[in-house]
Amino acid sequence: MFGLGATGVAEEGDRGVEPPTRQTWDDSPPEPPSLTVRLRAWFESPDADLRAAAEACLPPAVEAGWETVPDEDWSTGWRVNFPVFRVGRLVVAPPWEEVPGSLILEPGQGFGTGQHATTRLVLERLVSLLDREGDATPRCRVLDVGCGSGILSLAAAHLGADAYGIDHDPFAIEGARSQAARNGLAVPFDTTPLADVPGRWSIVLANLFADTIVDLADALITKTEKHLIVGGILSDREQRVRDALDPRLGLPDRSQDGEWVCLHYRLPTR
Repeated sequence: MFGLGATGVAEEGDRGVEPPTRQTWDDSPPEPPSLTVRLRAWFESPDADLRAAAEACLPPAVEAGWETVPDEDWSTGWRVNFPVFRVGRLVVAPPWEEVPGSLILEPGQGFGTGQHATTRLVLERLVSLLDREGDATPRCRVLDVGCGSGILSLAAAHLGADAYGIDHDPFAIEGARSQAARNGLAVPFDTTPLADVPGRWSIVLANLFADTIVDLADALITKTEKHLIVGGILSDREQRVRDALDPRLGLPDRSQDGEWVCLHYRLPTR
């Protein structure tokens, strides 16, 4: 196909759909590989001779089809997936749609743009909490565990809290620091392990995989003073998290978006 002048080629699984990504905790038998492959090739302006030549490359039993794809500026077309969005009084915007008073987030610098259900669920809890506790003295302290792009800790700082983000991925930390600088926010980000983070924090956020939350349960509880908010939990993994946290923290407030669950634990005053 490339030899015939294709501008791009893609291979897809059965019916053009790939099986879901296998997660690290999945102990079920792996799905069998696709028995067929759908091949897509893009050409600028294929005439009848070019179409015949492309189809001649395929096995005799393969059915070929052609469709016209509208012209699109691929260099900027992806931006439609990152619109301005609001969570309470928090406004998050990409650099090309900056809104006065908004938190500016550059997509692609670590996981978490706020568009994904997991991030949005945690943000909703965080903003609501800061609306109630943000004016207290001393200022609310927020620890963002597995910060990714830094959106949660940056949002907390943007709304007036003292925030700190940690992540094991140095590239995520580099991106989070860049986001902080863009917004003029003095939020520290580093790769300090959770167990080594000093002190206790008014609000601890952990938007992680369910099994990671279970592994970190002791440290998360130890570092939390008032509120522990955990997200990134698939509904079929929720019970594992509840088994690790409920007996020690009581029943959480729960919210769900599709298959994703967020749990908000309120710790008793010590």
